[in-house]
Amino acid sequence: MQKTNSSETPKQGRIVSRINQWLVYFDDVILIMVAVGIIGVAGLLIVEAFSDFIYYTQHSISHIISDLMFVLIIMELFRQVLRQLTRHVFSLNPFLFIGVIASIRGILLVQMKLAMGEAEWWSGVVQLGMHAVIVLVLVISYYFYSKVENKPS
Repeated sequence: MQKTNSSETPKQGRIVSRINQWLVYFDDVILIMVAVGIIGVAGLLIVEAFSDFIYYTQHSISHIISDLMFVLIIMELFRQVLRQLTRHVFSLNPFLFIGVIASIRGILLVQMKLAMGEAEWWSGVVQLGMHAVIVLVLVISYYFYSKVENKPS
């Protein structure tokens, strides 16, 4: 028979609890720094988009749309960081939204490049098709995921 010292078990439990509290604290600090960085990058992209709008050229349209769609993607990532900070249950929805937004951004950019004659027609059409397939797959995935997520246990 082994003897266990009952005074060590609560002490170890307190140490583990204290370490866990500190790790959660550091995790929150890092998530806050990431959130501030994301907001900073989104702000810089908005400023760049407005400067492109002010100093407009024919090629600025695709760049402005690209920047604005990228800001949408960044803000979806920001929402995911906020969900982590508030300890919400993990969800795939933000990542599906990011994928759809990114693919629609790709469709718009390729379409503009084709319209302006900046891209080869055949490769542009292939890219458009790939982006469309990605959007379709992500929308179907979102549909099935939302059915499973809302299903009572």
